[in-house]
Amino acid sequence: MTWTVQPVTASQSIRPLTFDRANRGRAVKSSFPLFRLPVEVLQDVAPHIPSLDLETLAFVDRDCRQLARSVQFSNVRLTYNDASLGLLETLLVELYARDESVQRLGPCIRHLTIEIGIPILTDARLAHYPNVIEFYRRLPAPKTAQDAFLGALGTVLSSSLPNLQSLDWRSRIIIPTELIRSITLSKARHVAIHHAFFDSDLDVFDFYGSPSWPIESLVLDAEWILAGLEDVSSITSVVTDMLRAVSPTLQSLSWKGMRLPLYLSFGREMVLFPRLRTLRLDAVPMADFSILSSFLSSSNRITLLEVSSSDRNTAGFLARRGHMEALESFSWINQLNTIEEDIILFLEANCQLRSLSIAQPLFPTTIDTRILPLVKSNFFHLTSLHLVWDAIVIPEHSLSVVGSLYCLKKLWLSAGNQLGWCNNWKVEHEVMLHTLQPLQQLESLTFSRDSYEVDGHPLLDSSIERYYINAQARSLQSRLMKAAWERWHQQKMLKFAELYANMFLQLKWCYIGQYAMKVERENLGPYAIVESPFRESLRPS
Repeated sequence: MTWTVQPVTASQSIRPLTFDRANRGRAVKSSFPLFRLPVEVLQDVAPHIPSLDLETLAFVDRDCRQLARSVQFSNVRLTYNDASLGLLETLLVELYARDESVQRLGPCIRHLTIEIGIPILTDARLAHYPNVIEFYRRLPAPKTAQDAFLGALGTVLSSSLPNLQSLDWRSRIIIPTELIRSITLSKARHVAIHHAFFDSDLDVFDFYGSPSWPIESLVLDAEWILAGLEDVSSITSVVTDMLRAVSPTLQSLSWKGMRLPLYLSFGREMVLFPRLRTLRLDAVPMADFSILSSFLSSSNRITLLEVSSSDRNTAGFLARRGHMEALESFSWINQLNTIEEDIILFLEANCQLRSLSIAQPLFPTTIDTRILPLVKSNFFHLTSLHLVWDAIVIPEHSLSVVGSLYCLKKLWLSAGNQLGWCNNWKVEHEVMLHTLQPLQQLESLTFSRDSYEVDGHPLLDSSIERYYINAQARSLQSRLMKAAWERWHQQKMLKFAELYANMFLQLKWCYIGQYAMKVERENLGPYAIVESPFRESLRPS
């Protein structure tokens, strides 16, 4: 498992198109020097052209304009602002145009983020965009400008973006059935739906009467509008039909449970997910073993599994699942009602793991008597470990066991409160350095929710729990004093990072005191550099 302050998104990993594809295979007529480069080299060079230079380049000639657009519009964010409305209008004009010789913007778009938020559109604003306002005129009453925008967006998604690779929905609104259908008809192979609302009568995934939805990855974090308990069965059917539709091609699924009184099932059907490799189930309530059996069948080759055992069916299935030959990374999202023994049985059957993450606090006795002995005696390939103690200290004998796991390359430790402002785990760095010293392959070291004591003015609370709050207290007195506290704290954490860098010769990255730091090495020795001037709260990704 990779741990970062901000998870890598699909848009960050998608490159602009090669120019020949952005130009739809047409011959280059420009004499501009860049076009003398091989198309593959040009693809590597173009994204590094500064944005102001791209704007200038667009005025040189038609080919230069298309090259600039292939970079400028490879990653697009749609909102309700005028620039987004203008872009939507342009894409509709291209769709309705009959002149195939005209260069088009649509083929340049590879990633699309939709963040339209609270409706702020008016009929008057839409009047400036003839093709968009046409959708408004065709809508039956009652109608809104937002309905017209969504209708235009659906048409563009299904017909105007031939090279769309990923779609990230981040709008807290109801997604109409027609727009969901357009998303399924789009070319996007990586779809993330965050914060959206679905109607219980959503009628899109008619699996038995239409082709499947051929996407490779799906992030599903949506809520459902529930008018009454009679809608529960409808929602269950829609969700399971959606899973059936993506099952032939899906490689990665991240599914966050819905805050509704429903439990999901495939019934007696076994749905195959032959390409699924990454699975994240966060509090998804299961009515029985049917869905889990489909995801984690003996024929599947899941390599990364992150799961919460918040209901008895999930915990019971994991306890009985046994060995998963291809599994390399397991993350347990612990829940209050979990029976830990079920998960420990699963771990005992999968000692081949290279990465183990338990992100929620466990009692020290559980870690000392069950987790660490199992890991030390059986997990010979483990290179990444994340543990959290449900205590304000980590016992030194526990750290000594962790320090005996010589193959570790990534280590993340935490203790104490895991929510809110009150960090109450005081890290004893001298003890850490002493007990973890054998981990000479360590490349990444993380301490989250750590805190420290400091002697200060008697009117300031110097307790461990108030350590970070003192920065806020000082800010009421003076912004300069707050800046001074932040600088003092940052320098203190940099010194700790350098102590660890001197101890662990392979260390490349660490996170201490809410600062992510990379380690550089020169002849005079290692030194740490903060990745951001601001403190960040670290969470698993």
